Amino acid sequence: MFMSLVQGLLHTQAEFVLMAAIVCSAMAVTLVILMRNAALLEGRARFVPLTWVAVVAGLGVWTTHFIAMVGYRPGASVSYEPGITALSAAVSILFVGLPLSAACLLQQRWSRAAMGALAGAGVGAMHFTGMMAMQSPMHHQSGTTLLAILLGVAFFAPAMAVKGVSQRARLLRGTGLVLGVCLLHFTAMSGLSVNVIGQGAFGMDRQLLSIFTGLTALALCYAAMTAMVNRRRLMTAQQAIERKEASFLAALQNMSNALVMIDTDHVITAINQRSYELFDIDEAEIGAGDTLDQLMSVIGRQRSWESERLAATIETHLKRLCKSDMLRDEEEFANGKVLCISSRKVPSGEVVITFDDFTEHRAAQAKIAHMAFHDALTGLPNRRSFRDHMATLSPDRHQRALLMIDLDHFKVVNDTLGHPVGDGLLVQVARRLLDAAGSSATVFRLGGDELVAVLNGAGEVEALETGRRIIESIGAPYDVDGHTITIGCSIGASLTGDGIGASEALQRADLGLYRAKNLGRNRVQFYEEGMMEQALERRQTESDLAQALKCDEFELDYQPIFRLSDRSILGFEALIRWRHPVRGLVSPADFIPLCEENGMIVQIGEWVIEEACRQLSEWSEDIHIAINVSPVQMRLPSIVDVVRSALERHGLAATRLTLELTETALVRDGAHLARNLIALRAMGVKIAMDDFGTGYSSFTHLRDFELDQIKIDRSFINVSQTDHKAWAVAQAVTNMARELSVGAVGEGVETSEQITRLMQLGCDVAQGFHLGRPVNGEKASRLLADTRAAAQDVFVGKESFAAE
Repeated sequence: MFMSLVQGLLHTQAEFVLMAAIVCSAMAVTLVILMRNAALLEGRARFVPLTWVAVVAGLGVWTTHFIAMVGYRPGASVSYEPGITALSAAVSILFVGLPLSAACLLQQRWSRAAMGALAGAGVGAMHFTGMMAMQSPMHHQSGTTLLAILLGVAFFAPAMAVKGVSQRARLLRGTGLVLGVCLLHFTAMSGLSVNVIGQGAFGMDRQLLSIFTGLTALALCYAAMTAMVNRRRLMTAQQAIERKEASFLAALQNMSNALVMIDTDHVITAINQRSYELFDIDEAEIGAGDTLDQLMSVIGRQRSWESERLAATIETHLKRLCKSDMLRDEEEFANGKVLCISSRKVPSGEVVITFDDFTEHRAAQAKIAHMAFHDALTGLPNRRSFRDHMATLSPDRHQRALLMIDLDHFKVVNDTLGHPVGDGLLVQVARRLLDAAGSSATVFRLGGDELVAVLNGAGEVEALETGRRIIESIGAPYDVDGHTITIGCSIGASLTGDGIGASEALQRADLGLYRAKNLGRNRVQFYEEGMMEQALERRQTESDLAQALKCDEFELDYQPIFRLSDRSILGFEALIRWRHPVRGLVSPADFIPLCEENGMIVQIGEWVIEEACRQLSEWSEDIHIAINVSPVQMRLPSIVDVVRSALERHGLAATRLTLELTETALVRDGAHLARNLIALRAMGVKIAMDDFGTGYSSFTHLRDFELDQIKIDRSFINVSQTDHKAWAVAQAVTNMARELSVGAVGEGVETSEQITRLMQLGCDVAQGFHLGRPVNGEKASRLLADTRAAAQDVFVGKESFAAE
């Protein structure tokens, strides 16, 4: 076989062999690229590259053959018959190109190899058909002919059996195709013998044929490659467009709002899935190509939609779009749906109409608005709603009654039973309040346990009647989470109209409420003349008190406490005074209650303890001092540290300090004060019950509290000698104190007879104007010195008398 191949090559001119090899290689490279492109595509997109495979393979093999034939040297010039030459090209395309294209569509190796073998045989068919075009007698050796065909089959079959698009697979496939064509051609040529008889009348010159076929083949390969490259670019662009279209369609179908696009003739060009869902219509009923009127007709068949109203809105949009690029309207339909209808004109002249379902959005907005103007717990209108409501009232045209309602002892419920129970109680209170106030009233919750009822068109009589009903209703027992609770309420009332606006009426009702609480609670109190002035004075006093501490306007007076038997001073009671720069000396009764309400009593109380201890440190160690302490301050854990620090700072023994609390405070707040009282007594501080007999007046209090001293109120001492009941109480208190080993002090002694009577009752310690008025620290020190000097003189006189 090798010798035959060499012999075939020797009969062919070298330049034609080279040219044939170049054409065949270019054909193979082109085929490999085309086959790769076909493998990467799917469906109909593979048709174009497979067509090019058939054409390039057929004409490439045909061109390779004729270039080599032109270079064949039989010993004389030969020519070729044009018809048969053209037929051989057709044979090459049909029996070489088409099998190779078919092989690209197959997946199994054996089927691809079969197509390759058929193509290899087709190369032989093309070769011998082309040889028949020579216008000279020739003879083919049968053995060589068979061998040539077998070589073509042997190389084409495995070349096409190679699968994949890797570089190695492409190299093997291309090499197999080139070897198959070349070996078949030159092997067949080695067995050829030609009897040259001259050139035919219509034969083609072989030189011209070779140049034409070579250039044609190269041009074909170039055209195929260029077409594929351009097609690849076009396909890439097309795929990008398709991806964009797919993305657009996906976005269109997954929009949260319904969309309909119409052209200038009102024909639907696009409609998305949300449109069908929103209007509850079937895709089979309407779609692209139908008109807008048809869409409205289909929607109209759904009874839940007012299609005529919808169509009218859209028609209005379409008419107005000539003056505007976009229009937007919100429509609420009878089915409760709220649609936001938007229309926008696009550059192409089409109009995009979108329908947004704002039903839930509007419901959410309504809920937010309700939450903004209503109390979350009770559902009642809140303070903001109350301000807006009152702002609409005219001071001259609208008469209304305002009832400011405050729950009595509600804080106790929260503190003892917890806030969840307190919340449940408020809910029930709100229900009762709505029922008691009546349908013409509007009830507001301003915050906490503060509520307001606005009675439309009510006068003072109606307001009082409604207030009493509210008190009666709220005062009935409640069952909250298994707890039986009873509370009350205080009500302040005022009227609007006659030039009294909402703000002033509210202020008046608040003042009435303040008076109702001071008068015992659980009552309705209308605003009365003078309350406003009192409130202004109160606010001025609060403002002045805030400056009093900073400006050192407070001072302490000290009232001496005597032992009656020898008139010696045992100590002093510190009494606060406020020397106002304008009002002069202000009584504690005028500012201490106010300080307890606003919390300033804590700072003032700390100053009193500090100043009293400072003054006590200047006196002898046998003198003690008593300080009145507010229950507000005594409830604070800090009271223990305040007292300890003051004693340590001034080097005082704790036993020299007595803290006085009223009987009412001890009984009412005893549970809250107990821990601090125990801690103070553990330090050595003495605890006294002040004004005994004026509060709850129970002798059991002397047993329940660990006291060091009780002070009998002046109301039982500063009486006539014939008031036997008062003196009987004083006698009982003194006896009880003696039995309990508790000291007793008589207060308010103003006559010598009262001193005598106290001593007869067994009470040897007292204080009062008859014994000594409150004086400042300097005078108290002089009083101590004078008393001690007088006692010394008495002592010396007794010694002299004894000596005589």
